[in-house]
Amino acid sequence: MLRFLLAATVATVCLPGCGARASSSTAAKEPERELPPDEQVLALLPDATQVVIEVDLARLRANPVIGPTVTRLLSSPQPQIPGELEAQLPIAERVVLAAFGVGSGQAATVTLLVSGATVPGARKISTVGDRGVWALGPPEWVDQLEQRAVLAEAGVGARLAPPKELLALRGRAMPEGAPGAALRVTARLPFDARVSLANVAGLDPAPAQVSVWGDVVDDLAIVVEADATETTTAKGKRTETARLVRGITRTVQRLALLPQVRGLGLLPALEDVKVTPKDAWVRVVFTVGPRLLGRVVERAGKLLDDAPDAP
Repeated sequence: MLRFLLAATVATVCLPGCGARASSSTAAKEPERELPPDEQVLALLPDATQVVIEVDLARLRANPVIGPTVTRLLSSPQPQIPGELEAQLPIAERVVLAAFGVGSGQAATVTLLVSGATVPGARKISTVGDRGVWALGPPEWVDQLEQRAVLAEAGVGARLAPPKELLALRGRAMPEGAPGAALRVTARLPFDARVSLANVAGLDPAPAQVSVWGDVVDDLAIVVEADATETTTAKGKRTETARLVRGITRTVQRLALLPQVRGLGLLPALEDVKVTPKDAWVRVVFTVGPRLLGRVVERAGKLLDDAPDAP
């Protein structure tokens, strides 16, 4: 289930409005908004970040439906999880993967882990509340993140905060009134990155912007908002949006053929996926109801029991 969530962003940030009317000599200044812990982590990322994947592992573990299975999954060897993360994920509360230079020869990924314990093999670059923020990745990128954190803690320069554009895109897919998220994906992809995504995922056209929100209560829901339009004419936008609808529909159909999907019993949910054009964007809604989610979790548990190295 975690693999599916990772493969597949609460509310849109509201900026402070105007305060009291300015006098002839001075103007009232609104107090700065206190950044929540998740945004404090995002603030460490440079503006060059193209893809951000956030997974709230603590939220997933605490869920009464999938929590025990997620805990077992994170504690078991998994071929889809990079080797350097196998020791870190079981003690991490939140993981953030940030990608730079996607589709180019300078592509790089940095992984940030929020944990109350020491994360082996990672470098501590900052703190959020009483939790440490630990980094894995190319030293030159980790150095840059650490320098940003040091300057921010020393009060040098402007207050560190995520770009407003990133936050707006991050919040686009989140349903109104949702209490939080277990998964968020935010992507702003230039041409080279779109070509790479099209080749890897078989999605043509690949979107230029992506916002993903996912959460689990007693059911599971994932919402995707994707934008592939680059033209400015109304006719061009309609054409590109229609192409993206067809491309996403084909991708969902291919997912339905995967043995893992059928083995977990997710086929009925994939058959009910809603792919809807919305202005120049395409909205995708994937849901797994409580009864089906219970059966999926049961099957996932059996697969873990049958694994060669099952605990």
